[in-house]
Amino acid sequence: MKTKTFFILILSAMSLCAQAQSFYVRAGLGAAICTAPHMLYQSTDITTGGTQHTVEAIRGGLGDGLPIVAAAGYYFGENFGIELGVDYFLGFSHKTVDTYGGSINTVKQSGSMLAVVPAFIMKLNMDKIKPYARLGIMIGVLNSAKTSSELTGSNTGSYIAKDYGGIAIGAQAAVGAEFPLSNLFSFFGEVNLDGISWAPKKGKYTKATNNGVDQLGDMKTREKTWVYVKKLDETQTISDSDSNKYPSTNYSFANAGLIVGIKINFGK
Repeated sequence: MKTKTFFILILSAMSLCAQAQSFYVRAGLGAAICTAPHMLYQSTDITTGGTQHTVEAIRGGLGDGLPIVAAAGYYFGENFGIELGVDYFLGFSHKTVDTYGGSINTVKQSGSMLAVVPAFIMKLNMDKIKPYARLGIMIGVLNSAKTSSELTGSNTGSYIAKDYGGIAIGAQAAVGAEFPLSNLFSFFGEVNLDGISWAPKKGKYTKATNNGVDQLGDMKTREKTWVYVKKLDETQTISDSDSNKYPSTNYSFANAGLIVGIKINFGK
């Protein structure tokens, strides 16, 4: 009798869980600001009519930009679920301007990251609002940082350099609320925190000109490509046919963002 009662309770609990199960997909767009900024510097050096030399510090960081998110999730109960997201971060450019003599050099730097985000979700079901929290792991799989330079004035020239390669690992946390519009659609808004940095494996010039003449075709491999190494032997001779070597560098994509979007709910 006790065994029969036990199985009845188990089947009742499974029935309740099955009723609570639901699948969803969501997509959203937002804006984020860097939470681990570094300083960029621009200088002015003019000697015409007197000497003037100044250096100005400017806030920089690759974490400023637009997060674009898409995810699919599954609630295996009323309050708990799992999610697999794909986040694309498109960074804003940070600009510095160096003035010296009759020339002006404008440098811009930006970054982008495509990350896979498996996460755990906890939700509270209320009548008109459903608060939730999410905690996940960020795995950056397609990452890049671009630096462009444009020299104008008495001398002209330009280049674009790209760092890429390598996997980034970090964490993501979010708190937000879902506002049901119908049984199928919901609107959501959330504050999203990304804690992630990335060390590129290699880099290259994708553009190089001098006084309007392309230089990339005449550059040797050592001059236009490079790899990042943890330990650099500066006495090593690198042949023209090999990539140059630089010590490892690190870019922070840490940010805090506000994201809004639409969620489609399937099931109860």
